[in-house]
Amino acid sequence: MSVTGLCQLCESAEARSACDRCGAVVCREHYDAELGVCTECAAEQRRSSGVTGDDGGPGFTGPR
Repeated sequence: MSVTGLCQLCESAEARSACDRCGAVVCREHYDAELGVCTECAAEQRRSSGVTGDDGGPGFTGPR
């Protein structure tokens, strides 16, 4: 899929990817390649799943 234009989140960098969840076109800074979604959708997915990140904090499910 060809993506052109400005990032819909920062409105300053060139869009490189489209969010698989909401369809927003975003720059590299605002795209979570691991999840295939924009950083806003990634944060929402993490909140809803209880995952706060990989820092070992609440919701951490990785190895210790």
